[in-house]
Amino acid sequence: MSRRTDTELNGSVSRIDLVSGLEDGLCEELAVLAQRCIVGYSDDRPVTASLVRSRLTNALTGAPPVLAVARTKREMTGWCAVRRPEPGEARARLWGPVVAPSIRRAGLGQRLLQRVVDATVWPLVTTDVPEDRDGAVEFFAASGWEVLDTVTVLHGTPAVGVLDAVTAADTAGLKELEEYVAAAARRYAGVEASFAESALRRWRYDARFRPETLLLDPPTGSLLLALAQRNGTASELLLAEVWADRPDVRRRLITQAHAVAADQEVSIVRAVTRQDTADFVACGMRVTGRCRTFALPGRR
Repeated sequence: MSRRTDTELNGSVSRIDLVSGLEDGLCEELAVLAQRCIVGYSDDRPVTASLVRSRLTNALTGAPPVLAVARTKREMTGWCAVRRPEPGEARARLWGPVVAPSIRRAGLGQRLLQRVVDATVWPLVTTDVPEDRDGAVEFFAASGWEVLDTVTVLHGTPAVGVLDAVTAADTAGLKELEEYVAAAARRYAGVEASFAESALRRWRYDARFRPETLLLDPPTGSLLLALAQRNGTASELLLAEVWADRPDVRRRLITQAHAVAADQEVSIVRAVTRQDTADFVACGMRVTGRCRTFALPGRR
């Protein structure tokens, strides 16, 4: 079931539908277009249909996103989605708008954005918007969104080393691991209790999650969450979370993650962090870009 609007771009009509559900073929189309749109920018990374499904679906409830898709008679030209807020989450997450490079700056992105905003009732926050993507930051600012936070993107090279880190694959059971992650979330991430308790369940729903890339430091209760992703042309290990308050522990975990990347035979290590980058740089990573997240005023 969908609701439709039409918009004409460069003489070609793109129909905008609100789509319910994430069928396999649709996820593949969303992934292909997303990959085309990030090539060459600081957030360039492998995108697959399984990744799109896992990032847009509510991990705890299974609820599909609010999804607007634009098409001509021949192809998908754009999309924009809102992942519904999870229990304990303050905001819903906006993904996109994603617009085919050949028809950018013709108004389709604004129409897609407005379509999903009109269809949602929750406070909204964007995913990371790279400063180096032409016009992206200006697009949200012109649309009335306000900067909420700034994050740094770093890249590193997998490094062969001794793999002596404790991982989630080494733990005795799921319950023990859930308790470990929840305690780390409360201690190092400062999140509320319900969100801390659900952290591992949310991570495990991500298509990139593997127990062997969740690194633990039992003496301090610290951890590093790394997410491995591949598609037909690229591979990476994303350092998504580093929860530790001692520089020596943080650097040990980051160094171990680079050794895991070599063991996993991925081509690049990437980190996206709101924290001080000194520990990442000390481990040989370099800053490659910065991103901003935006919130929609009036919905906080």
